[in-house]
Amino acid sequence: MSTLVFPKAKPLGVNSANSRETITDGAAFPTEVIDYLKFDVYHHKEETLLDTIYLYLPKSLSESHSQGWGKVELGKFGNALMDMAGEVVGADGGINTDSIADDIQDAAEAALPQLGYTAASKVINAAIATAGGDASLNKNQLSSIVNKTIFNPYAEATYEGQGNFRGHSWTWEMVPKSTDDALTIYDIIRKFRGYSLPGKDGDNWLTLPEYFRLTTVRYVDKGGGNESIANPEQGDSKGILSQVMQFPTKMVCTGVSVNMPDFTSLRSAMSNQRFFDFGALKYSLKLDFKETEFLTKETYGFDAKEAYTQRENEFLSTLSTDELNQRDLLNYGNSFNSNSTA
Repeated sequence: MSTLVFPKAKPLGVNSANSRETITDGAAFPTEVIDYLKFDVYHHKEETLLDTIYLYLPKSLSESHSQGWGKVELGKFGNALMDMAGEVVGADGGINTDSIADDIQDAAEAALPQLGYTAASKVINAAIATAGGDASLNKNQLSSIVNKTIFNPYAEATYEGQGNFRGHSWTWEMVPKSTDDALTIYDIIRKFRGYSLPGKDGDNWLTLPEYFRLTTVRYVDKGGGNESIANPEQGDSKGILSQVMQFPTKMVCTGVSVNMPDFTSLRSAMSNQRFFDFGALKYSLKLDFKETEFLTKETYGFDAKEAYTQRENEFLSTLSTDELNQRDLLNYGNSFNSNSTA
């Protein structure tokens, strides 16, 4: 299995003979660092590593998380029932039956005005419809017209989890500079296309496409042949990007698009190869991926309490001794007042 890398050769900066005559060595800066997006390809069933592909890190990067929050309108009756639940059900899960009947009666009486306006709005809508009109008044609209007020909805926000699995989409512009580049680009397109498609297992079954794991990696050339490629952790070699751009779950490829803008065939200057098909002068490869799991704090190793404590310690370290003493006295006073009130 040969690993595909694009670009395979790093830019060398100013290295032509003509340039050296006009630009000093001290002003010529060869490329020392290249960031890549590494694609590890795994078998969908056996979960064995099948292939690895490196593509240069796209120019446009984004990290986003969205959570679903809904709204439920309890109304006064529903709100009273929610309050009642905390009193009726004890800390041990037992039921306090003494006040259930009275609480339910009070909640029902509180709901009577809303029930009345709801019934009245239905009667009015039916009457208007009988007369040929088209109205759909609800209890709040009717109350707004009659009393110039509306009912308190007693709305509560409800957490509904992640709306969907996260998706990622990137585009690479690839220009072959050699025959080897042209073949590498072809192999990259061929492999991503193949890994995103199902296979046939007999006449009645299709096998699932392969899945991917992605990481950002950095190629470093320290000179003298001392080169390395790694995924540094936070704090080591300033590996912050690899911490911000994380892809912690399995991913599937949902789309592969190849565009050849302003198509012109790549030709060879060699007379014996001038009719050979080397492909296009430029390729635009777009890949779409989707994560396969929902994310949680634990996915990123985040502890909210630990984060607060760390932030608190950082803040305290900036205070002088007098400020710390004043802060301790203020906290003691607040604690004393609280205990006195209790």
